[in-house]
Amino acid sequence: MSSVSVKPLALLSVGMMALLLAGCNSETVKTADAEQAKVYTAQFAHSKNTSNTSATVTKIPVQASRDTTLLDRVVWNAEKQKGKMYRFGGESPKTGFDCSGLTQFAFEQGAGISLPRTAAEQYASSVKVPKHEASKGDLVFFKTSGKRISHVGIYLGDEKFVHAPRTGKAITTDKLVGYWGDRLIGFGRVPGACKPAYS
Repeated sequence: MSSVSVKPLALLSVGMMALLLAGCNSETVKTADAEQAKVYTAQFAHSKNTSNTSATVTKIPVQASRDTTLLDRVVWNAEKQKGKMYRFGGESPKTGFDCSGLTQFAFEQGAGISLPRTAAEQYASSVKVPKHEASKGDLVFFKTSGKRISHVGIYLGDEKFVHAPRTGKAITTDKLVGYWGDRLIGFGRVPGACKPAYS
């Protein structure tokens, strides 16, 4: 297969990698099918020994990438913040997050959806789902003090959720048992987020 028939996106990704390392010669870029994945090999232009100067990149089949949902992206954006310290009123990776700042950021980045700012407002705007129907990416709500909704996280499935717990604690994953199980109020689904990422 000639380099002319290589799809532009694939050529760009191989080209960028090659340029970062040593520069590439577009005439040496080849493609081959391997178990429904595309394997791209780039030969570097300034090399004399061809056995040690090529790079191979495997592209995930398009169908597999279409299985990614917006909620997968939301979860990924939240889990990427694990280890960062809680900050009251925080709503960015640079300053840190409080609980609703984390959920607001993850949904904005992962699904392009703007959530209200507080846990109570997020609870009011979500579609309530029973625990046995809760799924990855749903919001999970708690009453940690008083009678109002005061805490929110993102459900991961298997009784786990990611959240920004409180001052002095880092963003982490916890289980819905003990302290959190006792204070659980329910689950909320965000309208518009339950669809494929590539629709």
